Order: sequence, then C-alpha cells, then structure tokens
Amino acid sequence: MATSNPILCGSIAARPGRFGVAMHNAAYRALGLDHVYVAFGTEDTAGAIAAMRALGLRGLGLTMPHKVRVIDHLDALADDARAIGAVNTVVNDDGRLTGHNVDWIGAIRAFAEVGPVSGLRAAVVGAGGGARAVVFGLIRAGATVTLYARSVEQGRALAEHLGAVYAGSVAALAEADAVDLIAHVTPVGLNDASALLVPEAALRPGRIVFDAVPQPVDTRLLREAAARGCRTIPGVRMQLHQAAAQFELYTGRSPDLGVMEDALRTAMAAAGTPAATAASP
Repeated sequence: MATSNPILCGSIAARPGRFGVAMHNAAYRALGLDHVYVAFGTEDTAGAIAAMRALGLRGLGLTMPHKVRVIDHLDALADDARAIGAVNTVVNDDGRLTGHNVDWIGAIRAFAEVGPVSGLRAAVVGAGGGARAVVFGLIRAGATVTLYARSVEQGRALAEHLGAVYAGSVAALAEADAVDLIAHVTPVGLNDASALLVPEAALRPGRIVFDAVPQPVDTRLLREAAARGCRTIPGVRMQLHQAAAQFELYTGRSPDLGVMEDALRTAMAAAGTPAATAASP
C-alpha cells in the first residue's frame, strides 16, 4: 500500500479549522510519535478519499458535508457508524478504509465527567446527524432517551431506529418532569451568543445541560442553565474527547488529555475564542 513519511493524518471539511490540528499534533509530540495532522478544506468527498488511498494517509476526520456521502467510498463500516448512519472518522489499515463514528464517544466521555451516565433520564433536542450520535451513545451507555425535535418525521424515524421515545416538539420539553440530562444537539446558537432553542422553563435546578454547539464556548443556553442552578457541559468537551478517540484509532495509543486540553486552549485563544470553560465541564 502507499505510505507517507512521517505518517499523515488529518481532517476534511468545507471550512477547515485549527483546533484539531493543535490537539492532535501536540499529543503526537508528547508521545514522540512520527505523525503529522493537517486540516484540508474541500467539498470533494470522492477526491479526498481517493487521495487518502493514493497517498497512504493513516486517518481522516470528517465533518459536513462529508459525513454521509463518504460511506459510498469506503470498504467497511464499524458498527457505530452503521447504526448512526454517518461517519466522522476514516481509518486506513493497509489500504482498507473503514468508517467509524466517534462523536458518540466524545459525548459520553463529556457527560461522564459530571457523573455516571447509566440510569440517566436524558432528553435530547435535535434529529440530525449529531443527535443520532448522541442518542446512540446514551442508549449504549445505559441511559433512557426521550427525543424532542422540530421535525416530526425525522424525530419519529430517529427514535424508532435507535430505541428512543419521540415526545414531540421542543416546546414540550418545558413540561417534562422525568429529566436528568438535557442534550441540545442542533446548530441553533452556533456563532450566535443570543440564540436559544431549549425552553427556559426546562432549565430546572440540578439538571445537567449539554450544548453541542462548540462556538461560542459559553452559549446562551449554558449561561441561562447555569444561572438557574443547572450543571453545564460545553460542546468543546465533546470536541476534545472525540479528538482523543480519533487519536486512539490512528495510533493505538491513548493520548495525554491534559496536553490536548492545553493545545485546545492555546488555539482558541489565538483564534480570539474565549476558552475559560474549555477545560472543565
């Protein structure tokens, strides 16, 4: 098979970012690994995967618009990617490309930082690819999941496919009592510090509130939740842990999470992004 020297890993996205680059390369250096991570900007999924084969790239992380359409260009899917219906990581084993989805791992590890996941009564807001990964992870970790989504058709289909309960529109969450964790997994609030989809009445003291939106770190949802006595988890915690899971797939080693956190903080500061809550839930 084709090989690279040093071993090359990376990501593809319509608009590449630098946070993954910073985290992965810092973790490689800390372990003395001869790996390099590069973020590529492209919307050509087929071309990127062909290049991965031709050049011997070890691994690629994927985000929109590649997560679903990459499936047709792979040799195999891991069980998680098949169940979720999307791929966010491709691993090259001697020319055989396998699609994985470690978004769910990132989410569950982030949730576990504030307590056990098994037995939680979780309310998930959203019905897109990110929500599918979070629902999959929560159920796999032993939580019960109720889904709230603006699209009735998508919400019911997701719930039926993964074993959750569809409870209706997001507004219905305001009246739900049996909830320990609220996971908001939609783009509402992305780069918009004023947007809020989750009803304020759902933000009751003692509940855990997670916002998958990574930018800004301190979203309106998290601010409102903290003000009402909720425990909050920012989306960058999921981003950090899914990067660590990718690192494990690429190298077979566990990264130093502290090193990755420091690199993430530094990259966020360089980008002018407040990082005060990036390293702790």
